[in-house]
Amino acid sequence: MDLEIILGVFLIFMTGLVFSPLGLGGGIIFMPILHYLLGWEIKIAILGSLILVWSVAMGSQIAHNRQGFGDIKIAKKGCLFAIPGAIIGTVIGYLLIEIINDITIKIMALSIVSWILYKAVIRMINKEDITGEPIGEMNKGLWSTGVFFGGMSSGLLGIGGGGIFVTTNRNYGGFDTKSASGTSFMLASMVVPTAIISHILIDKSFFQLYEQATMFGIIVPFLISLLSFSGAKYAVNYLPVKFITSLFIIIISLSMIKYAQEIVVYLI
Repeated sequence: MDLEIILGVFLIFMTGLVFSPLGLGGGIIFMPILHYLLGWEIKIAILGSLILVWSVAMGSQIAHNRQGFGDIKIAKKGCLFAIPGAIIGTVIGYLLIEIINDITIKIMALSIVSWILYKAVIRMINKEDITGEPIGEMNKGLWSTGVFFGGMSSGLLGIGGGGIFVTTNRNYGGFDTKSASGTSFMLASMVVPTAIISHILIDKSFFQLYEQATMFGIIVPFLISLLSFSGAKYAVNYLPVKFITSLFIIIISLSMIKYAQEIVVYLI
């Protein structure tokens, strides 16, 4: 087995383990791993990332739910906005790749990740996340809009939308940090399958994904779901909120750097 594959699988497992308490599926890291490290075509990497994100979401949301973190009723309401967003995002992504270039997807990914990073840094500077208490009350309009764009990012970029879901839940949903994460995973576990099915039907990348991943790749989503469950079960109770937020910022920053490097090279 090639060193790149071994390293890629290791990083995928570690991403699922580390992201599980953050309310994130890890797509912002899975995408660069599959595309840059393993050399998968962008549309195949998007579908592969979504499957991994769903595995993380399923394992993590069970752990969060058992601890009482998350609101399934709110998550179901959010699906009314996020699921159409996922379908629209898939269509837009397909058209952009086919008509223009996959660099458009990477520019959008960088933009969304930059916004998520900005919101996280602001919270750290203002010490809003130190206690983990809710930042504000529910604003249905802004929350629904944020959830819609979270779903759209799932279909468009293969990132699951967790970063947007968590940020939206914290700023406009009236959730504390842990409940925002739990609700984010509940949303992702219901929305990401729509994005997966949409990609299979629209860009027909499933068989290409199977050829790239091989039989061994079928085992990975199952294992990462178990790791995510374990990570969420431990971290959600014992890791300080400040540490979780700091780790979130570091990982997001690494993803931004890789996207920015390729965009700069392309433009030059």
